[in-house]
Amino acid sequence: MKKSLFLVAVVALCSFTSPDKEKQFQYTFKKGDVYEITQMSMVTQHIVVAGMDQNIETNIQGGMRMKTIELIGNSGKFEIEFTSLSLKMKSPGMDMNSDGDTTNQANKMMGKAIRLMVGKKFNFTLTKNGVVESVENTENLWSGMEGKDPAMAQMKASLEQSFGKSSLKRSFEGMFVLYPENKIKTGSTWKNTAPTGNGMLPTEVANEYTLQSVTEPTATIVSDGQIFTSDSTKVISLQQGLRATASLKGRQVIKTTVSAASGWPEVSKSYSEVKGKMILLAGGQIPEDMPMQMEIKTEGEYTLKKK
Repeated sequence: MKKSLFLVAVVALCSFTSPDKEKQFQYTFKKGDVYEITQMSMVTQHIVVAGMDQNIETNIQGGMRMKTIELIGNSGKFEIEFTSLSLKMKSPGMDMNSDGDTTNQANKMMGKAIRLMVGKKFNFTLTKNGVVESVENTENLWSGMEGKDPAMAQMKASLEQSFGKSSLKRSFEGMFVLYPENKIKTGSTWKNTAPTGNGMLPTEVANEYTLQSVTEPTATIVSDGQIFTSDSTKVISLQQGLRATASLKGRQVIKTTVSAASGWPEVSKSYSEVKGKMILLAGGQIPEDMPMQMEIKTEGEYTLKKK
């Protein structure tokens, strides 16, 4: 009798236990929807060149507001703007803070440039699977910086490395999870390879995404990516007329909590570490090729909320 009751209990338990159901993850778009983003990024560079060690730290914090302005097939077009932005840079012989003491001329110039960027609208287009198709009208970010002031021109050139079209596209690609065309379930994996960084270095990242868990109303997705140099012979144009080639590799991990219903990310944390060598090419003030060992660590975090 006890054995029969045990079997009945097992059958009853199994009737309420089923394997994870497959689910289609996609972004949903509705014209007029508004989202607010808060984000921070810390980049630490350790450089060894000509026997000298240098550390460079860059900290970016800000807020963004984006609005769905058009539905185009399976994509959504967004109007986006910075609502707040601050930038700190620390390197040998230079310490700048856009929110710092304005009696420091460097702080004053950076603060002015950053304030000119806030509230300037530009656009990007996102597919239902998370592909950033385009970033447009970023020239609006630099309106007001025109003129003959060489210091402002130099500041603009520096800021374009972090906020230019290619850099913003890479930033959005890291922000929005890329979903596969097929349905997935807990434990499913999918892959893609995409450019990474600010667009200056010829690096790409081979991502492997995993749907780690689904706990309605959210799901957790982890991307584990290998960073590599796509073309170690490509000549990179640097500031002050310098040119270089680079050979770098590393790893990038991103953990994102997304809405299981809409596909939109809610909270994301990322970490990457890249090591390798850049060779400053002979020319100008550099009489011969000069190797430069590099290590770059990046930590980032953002939250996204629908208003």
